[in-house]
Amino acid sequence: MIQTHPKKQSRLMIAVLPDEYSAFEAYRLLQCHGISPEHLALVGKGYSSPDSVGLFNPTYTTWRYAKRGMIWLGLASTAVGILLCLIFGIKLPNLDWYQALFTIAATSGLIGLVIGGLIGTLYGWFFKSSLSISCRSCLDRGQYLLMLEGSETLTRRGREILDEYTVKPKN
Repeated sequence: MIQTHPKKQSRLMIAVLPDEYSAFEAYRLLQCHGISPEHLALVGKGYSSPDSVGLFNPTYTTWRYAKRGMIWLGLASTAVGILLCLIFGIKLPNLDWYQALFTIAATSGLIGLVIGGLIGTLYGWFFKSSLSISCRSCLDRGQYLLMLEGSETLTRRGREILDEYTVKPKN
């Protein structure tokens, strides 16, 4: 009998470092403590780019979700418009049945496109791009990011090692 084990979830720790020297020293410190370079990424000027580590441009991410929302909600609302028109026999004055069906389907589809675009934009911006926005703002200020990805134990250990190197937010 073969037993399968659920895949352990990967965690991400991001340390914000004030300059290149601190970032490189923190990277080397983690390596000296036995953390493999395959779990580490140094992001900033002269090192990895934000796109290469999955911190995509927020505009691109938002637009991607807006397009998805437009397509799915536009198609769904067009189908609902057609079904309602056929089930209830909705007639519009001075139009034949097929013209009324086309008008209602097109109108409901356009309304679905607009609402789907708005929902997709809000979802992409607030839920899928928030980490990318905050990390990119740190990089724009000239800071560096040290990213550690791995198990919860590994990321906790990395956080303990780097605690004195991180930039604390000013209150």
